[in-house]
Amino acid sequence: MRPAAVVIAILFAGCRPAPGPAPRGQVTEYRGGRWFDGAGFVARTMWVVGDRLASIRPGRVDAVADLHDDFVVPPFAEGHNHWLEPDLIDAYVQVHLRDGIFYVKDHGTAPSLHDKMRSALNGPTSVDYISAHQGFTGPGGHPIELVDLLAGAGVLPAGWARTHGEGDAVFVVASEADIGAAWPRLLAGRPEFVKVFLVHSDEYAARRDDPKRSPKDRGMDPALVPAIVSRAHGMGLRVTAHIESAHDFHVAISAGADDIAHLPFVDAKEPERYRLADADVRAAGARRTTVATTLEWLADATPNDPRLAVTRDNLARLRAAGAIITIGTDLFRISARAEVDRIAKLGLMSNIELLRAWSVDTPHAIFPGRDLGRLEAGAEASFLVLHGDPLADFAHTRAIVLRVKQGRRIAPRPIELPPFGG
Repeated sequence: MRPAAVVIAILFAGCRPAPGPAPRGQVTEYRGGRWFDGAGFVARTMWVVGDRLASIRPGRVDAVADLHDDFVVPPFAEGHNHWLEPDLIDAYVQVHLRDGIFYVKDHGTAPSLHDKMRSALNGPTSVDYISAHQGFTGPGGHPIELVDLLAGAGVLPAGWARTHGEGDAVFVVASEADIGAAWPRLLAGRPEFVKVFLVHSDEYAARRDDPKRSPKDRGMDPALVPAIVSRAHGMGLRVTAHIESAHDFHVAISAGADDIAHLPFVDAKEPERYRLADADVRAAGARRTTVATTLEWLADATPNDPRLAVTRDNLARLRAAGAIITIGTDLFRISARAEVDRIAKLGLMSNIELLRAWSVDTPHAIFPGRDLGRLEAGAEASFLVLHGDPLADFAHTRAIVLRVKQGRRIAPRPIELPPFGG
């Protein structure tokens, strides 16, 4: 009978090694696997030499792993999340590693919270993580309502409910002078990129002055986005834009934002308002802009839902133009597993498109300077072994029998994140 797990045979000992760091320069042969090449699976033998992959047998082999015709893919990534709880960081890491997610892009956590988590991240048996810190919004704008909610729930410091997190979680700006005043504090926190919030920016002035509107209905003045992009690019920092409408997308692309945090949140009553303009799609494709999915708002969609049709069209045109679709949730205490399941269920991407987005494009978008998302000689020796073909059935991405990160086997512990409010 075929074993359910990968068996590692140590040539000199004949026993299975315990999870943990490999000796420096250890060479492991992985035979009998089918390796993802970006288009399909190819049967071949690969070697791990230290923390890198090799396609030619080295002169010395210390261990052999028989993969039993299982399927090897690059690790998965989370392109839009928020980690706000240092006391739960171990659970965050273990949950994501269990889901095969080795790379996380956090779209905004307070620098004081990030500092408490740093020692638990970006290690050989942890999750590799980057984060923006205080995002830029307008007076009374999103995400102030979330700061207040989480402060009241005890997730964020209670005092932030009084200050709305100003300076700690967000910067409220109404002028370029405000941006200049906030900038030194932003840089002091060592963010890896910069976040701006656009919320129906074509109605910015009316929404800003409407007392019936809540913060979730407002963002920053779109006229200020170019100034933030210019400052960020001058410091070598990318800019990610929260958007909700097609006009927000236009503002972000026109201002030179590098990454878009969401696909438009299509309103069934006015779906055409959320269809991206062809010129903006072409511009995003020409610059290889990344666009995160975050489609939880489509959880109740039916096949004839007008929101689904516009979203499918936006996705298809962005991909065709050359924009990079990344997988992200923007959900609290939930990994990108929920997002890929939703996309697969709704048929918004084919299995090959979804696998590439999750295991190739999203990791590379988070860490563009690293050799990630490919299973070729010289790349980082990080991969997952699946007990089933994900191109035949995407649910096989759950059947992870082996996790290897930079040449080291990963064995996540069975710790869970508590449900929010639980």
